[in-house]
Order: sequence, then C-alpha cells, then structure tokens
Amino acid sequence: MAEDLYTHLMDGPTAESGPDPFDRHVLAAAIASGCLPPHRALTESLALSPCDLARLIATVFPHAGALLDWQPPWPGPRDDEPEEPALRALLYDNRTPGGDPDLARWLARIIARRSLGDRHLWEDLGLGARADLSRLMARHFGPLSERNQGMRWKKFFYRSLCEQEGVLLCKAPNCEVCEDYALCFAPEEAIAGAGVLFGPARTPAGGALAGDGAR
Repeated sequence: MAEDLYTHLMDGPTAESGPDPFDRHVLAAAIASGCLPPHRALTESLALSPCDLARLIATVFPHAGALLDWQPPWPGPRDDEPEEPALRALLYDNRTPGGDPDLARWLARIIARRSLGDRHLWEDLGLGARADLSRLMARHFGPLSERNQGMRWKKFFYRSLCEQEGVLLCKAPNCEVCEDYALCFAPEEAIAGAGVLFGPARTPAGGALAGDGAR
C-alpha cells in the first residue's frame, strides 16, 4: 500500500504554486511511510493539524484529495514528547532564508515527529538513503546543514539542543578522540530489508534529479 500511495502521489500533476519534484518526493515518502503499521492517522504521523494536512495536500498533491477521506476523525493534538517542541523550534528557527515558510513549518513538524522513531531518521522519513536527508536539510534548514560536519542527524539535533541548555554531552575533549565516534558518525547508506524506503525523486521523463547539497 505504501509503495502504491507513493507512486500515486508522485505521478499526479503538480500544482502551479507547489514545490519542486525533490520536495514532492520527500513529502510523498513521509506520507506513504506514515501509512505503514501501526496505521496511525496522518495528522499524528506527520504532526500536522487537519487544516495543515489539507493545505499540504491541496498545494502539493491536488489530485490526492481523497486521501483526506481515508483519515479517522481527528482526536485533537496529541501530547508532545518532552523534546518535540524544542526540536521543532530548532528546525524552524534555522530554516533557509528566503524559503517557503509554510513548507519549512510542515517539514519542521514532520522531521521533529519522525526524530522520535527508533530507526535512522532518513528511514523513519521513508527516504532511500541518508543523502536524501542531507539534501533536504541543505535545501530547507541551511544553517543547521552548514554546522553539521557529518554527524548522524538525530545525534546532531540532540547535541544542538544540549548545547543550547549548556549541557556537557560527553567527557571526550573532541569527537575525533571519542570512543563512541562510530556511533555518531558511522555512514548511513540504504540497507536491504529496512522496510519500504523510497528512492530519489524523478523527473517527468523518469530521470533522477541531480543532487544539490547531498553528502
């Protein structure tokens, strides 16, 4: 179902004012992966209100309005995990200047919610590799992307929050000599059997889009 939904979202027409194919790919992957078990409402898995979800669909996937009819009644906003508001603020406050503020806000909420998952963040977003996540961060959260020198994104987010609070993260004088270096900086490539992961965005002709800022 998730793969079919992703394909349906990506194959539809693009709204004139909507984002480009790579951003559509990111949002389609987040929506489709949100339909995997446990089958939570998209408002919960994306951390969006019904109004925001409806606006996202109308703006980015105008052909998929029926998706809203599949959703259960909204029970109201769920209680955030303790760190979730801080994660949202960290992302939105470091959005790329001149970008679409609505898109940045949606992505900040989605990324913060999926950061609470158990897998690598790029996996919990439904993306095919860490490079997609790095490209996303470079496009929409440039100040954070420039500060991150290869650390896994969830590790980097939580380190940034701790630095804001003046908390000592570890006893190592620097990352290069830390015995846990591999846990923070190990490569996160696409791996078989990790669930439904969606590959790079495609042009209408089927060619993969050139990367901008992937690393």
